Amino acid sequence: MGRTVEGIRGLGFNCYSTRSNLKINPDVIGFHGVKIMGLLHYRNNENGTSAAENGGVPIVLTASEMEMSDFNLNLVASFTGSFPLRYIPQRFLKRILYPVHPCNKDGTVKFAPYGLRKVEALLVNEFGKENVVAAHPRRLRMFVGPRTRIVGISTMDPLGGAFVSRTYTSILGFGGKSLNRIEFEKLVSHPALMKYKPRIIVGGSGAWQILDMCMQDILGIDTIVIGQAERTVAKIFRKAFNGEMLSKVITAEPSNLEDIPSIITPALYGAAEITRGCGRNCAFCSPTMRRLTSFPLEHILNEVKLNAKNGTRAIFLQTDDVFLYKKKEHFYPNREALVKLVESVAKVPGVEFIQFPHASFAPVACDPKLIEMIAPTLVEKGLWRWNKGRMASFEMGLETGSVRLMRKYMRGKMLPYQPEQWHDVVTQAVGTLDDNGIAPLATLVIGLPGEQEEDTNQTLELLYKLRSNRVLYAPILFTSEEESMLRNHKHMSLRKLTDLQWEVLSTCWRFNFNRWKPQLNPFIAVASLLAYPYYRMKHGKGVFRPIMKFSGLEDRFMKRRDEFTMDTNGTLEPQNLEPNMRC
Repeated sequence: MGRTVEGIRGLGFNCYSTRSNLKINPDVIGFHGVKIMGLLHYRNNENGTSAAENGGVPIVLTASEMEMSDFNLNLVASFTGSFPLRYIPQRFLKRILYPVHPCNKDGTVKFAPYGLRKVEALLVNEFGKENVVAAHPRRLRMFVGPRTRIVGISTMDPLGGAFVSRTYTSILGFGGKSLNRIEFEKLVSHPALMKYKPRIIVGGSGAWQILDMCMQDILGIDTIVIGQAERTVAKIFRKAFNGEMLSKVITAEPSNLEDIPSIITPALYGAAEITRGCGRNCAFCSPTMRRLTSFPLEHILNEVKLNAKNGTRAIFLQTDDVFLYKKKEHFYPNREALVKLVESVAKVPGVEFIQFPHASFAPVACDPKLIEMIAPTLVEKGLWRWNKGRMASFEMGLETGSVRLMRKYMRGKMLPYQPEQWHDVVTQAVGTLDDNGIAPLATLVIGLPGEQEEDTNQTLELLYKLRSNRVLYAPILFTSEEESMLRNHKHMSLRKLTDLQWEVLSTCWRFNFNRWKPQLNPFIAVASLLAYPYYRMKHGKGVFRPIMKFSGLEDRFMKRRDEFTMDTNGTLEPQNLEPNMRC
């Protein structure tokens, strides 16, 4: 779902990038097919007064149907937007996976993506409330008309080019485009946009994909905004509103704290930003390139209260790392500030769930007492259930088990510790989280530039050290984001994976099923065998071992890997970790 959402911000690639392996065929015929089907779809599904009758609203903000849903607060379901599920009926998918929220009485969208809400606040201040509206794509015909000058679209993954989309669309390998791409193409080909031809301005954390795939002209997008919105977006929309020429691509100026407004209408997931940026300098990641900012508690609580007052059951405290909130020197977490934040949000009336999207392992190892203090509240307000009880979770970057790659690409990730301590940092942190009812969703990056066999072996070693703990693994292929230090490197593809890298991928998912859904193992075994001929044809004979690992059949019929026969009692011995005070 992306690292964070902040205003209209995005990541951009030059269409003439050297990373030619992502120069995907634009599939022009397919896109025009979407236009025709979209016309039929919206004529049958939209309700309300046509904009032709009321003239429309000058500035309309929207996002695709996929990004306008909260997936019934099921974060796992939100990843299905990355999958190519063309052969499953869309009506069924929408009803089950991404249902439409009820709209307000005036037809405006009740909940919208947090970044879009930030832009809405800026534009209402610039143009007045009567000239700006946020609309669900199914209701665009109510608001887009002859008076409409600009339609602003916020997007996180418009063409299925993000980490998760690239990885799992490639792995599934059938069904065509990802759901994210289908819904985005349907939006930009909406009949109201085709008829009245307002200027289309697109931004968001996925805007780079449109440039990278050279799809801007094909999709009919006038301007793409790259970067944080707050200091630039009002100027851009003012020029467009006055009919002035705009560049096809605009890179926004970095935002300062004083530039960032509070949202004025409720956001999806009850989102409220607590920090922006990172500063750990991981070379493959984009948020680290932005200035680290912690928002005042009053600012955060104002947004939380606004969301809760309007019927939001969950509050997502948006951050690139919760432990960066008002951090101390050397990346030590600020225990007092974080405990106060969690307790204050939990006391807001109407808050049923609290979720932090991202966290890092090192602060957990550094201050286990902090986890002990906030875990009871996070578990009590947790979205997740396991063994008939509630559980909390963070998305946490495991990334690699390689000390060499940690030192080369992400020295700041384990601060205040040294790269050589990475395995101990992770195992101790996971043990602390496990003891306190928190299960990390651990992302791993497969195919970092220059990854060698020994690096991959160390990643497998770390996975086996953690195999008896509650961890949900999300292995993803390396994707070079424009706002990262590795932007000039080529993306990793399944075709380039070594046998060991395939084993990392399959081991992660074997551990996931064993831990979280063991009852599915018989079905997975049968399905894997049936799918093997197709995957051998698509990915080559090297896929045999991963299929056997993923299916669980390797444990029964093949010799286990001798080099990773770890102790099976599942305990992690406490490590005497000495932080580096000179970092």
